[in-house]
Amino acid sequence: MILRFHWITLIMIYLVIIAGSIVRITESGMGCPDWPKCFDQYIPPTDVSQLPENYQLFYSSKREKKIKKFTSFLTNIGLEEKAILIQADKSLLYEQPFNVWNTWLEYINRLIGALAGIFIFIGFLFALFTKRQKGLRIFLGLGLILLTLFQAWWGSMVVATNIVPWVLTVHMVIAALMILWQIIIISFWSDSTVTIPKKLKIIAFLGLVFFLFQIILGTQVRQIVDHWLDYSSRNELIFQDFSLFLSHRTLALAIVIYSIILGSYAFFRKINLIEIYLFAICVLAEALVGKVLADFNLPALLQPIHLLLAMVSFGCLSRIVVNYQIDKT
Repeated sequence: MILRFHWITLIMIYLVIIAGSIVRITESGMGCPDWPKCFDQYIPPTDVSQLPENYQLFYSSKREKKIKKFTSFLTNIGLEEKAILIQADKSLLYEQPFNVWNTWLEYINRLIGALAGIFIFIGFLFALFTKRQKGLRIFLGLGLILLTLFQAWWGSMVVATNIVPWVLTVHMVIAALMILWQIIIISFWSDSTVTIPKKLKIIAFLGLVFFLFQIILGTQVRQIVDHWLDYSSRNELIFQDFSLFLSHRTLALAIVIYSIILGSYAFFRKINLIEIYLFAICVLAEALVGKVLADFNLPALLQPIHLLLAMVSFGCLSRIVVNYQIDKT
């Protein structure tokens, strides 16, 4: 039962990521200008008449204070240049007009995030009452809680900075690390005795590292699209940041080849791990969706699918790396 609960928690983390992607493509990220409440309310308004007349100025002022705190934090950890750029960008203080659909999409996104947080906390409580590997399970559960809290705080900074691109990239990387961490937790609650060759373990680990880098590249590409799409045609967009687009496509091709090699290796060595074949299928599907996105002006419906396939692929590799022991025979 506990193992099944941890699997459900992993699904909840994936749901949070998908909800965030939908918020992104609908440009609803600023639907709630404050955090954790939405327009200072636990249940957001449904009409602009429910807000003060000067609500845009009010929330812009609150954002300015949060930005000062955030830039102070960046300066303290050695990111002074990033802090200066954020402080100098006055467009971050712009407060968009109220839109009921954007507000409620962002609000639902936060509710899903809060529900996932509850699941993560309950998973930690299970560790407190276990006997086997208690210390390690408590450490892992507490670690995920801390990572979740940091992700929630960082999410508030995404809102405070009016979705600064690199801040959003960090947000995505933390989400990937949460998937990895939860899969590690699952591995310590399962009784799997399946072993795999050492070579496969190493190949999967290297693939995991490169795949995380590809997720970062993909997020950067998406940021460029967000920034330039209103001002440039698709061809101009690619030309302006050709090296980044080329890097993303080249690594995507390399990962497709890698997935075919990994799947073939498992097939001919008769290694029956569903994660390997699911990874290969997801990578091929992701490449196809990426091609459609590139050739057909980024259809909104496919963007969350592209992200989901990427995160499931990342999860499959994570599972191979952390769940199976090396065959020493």
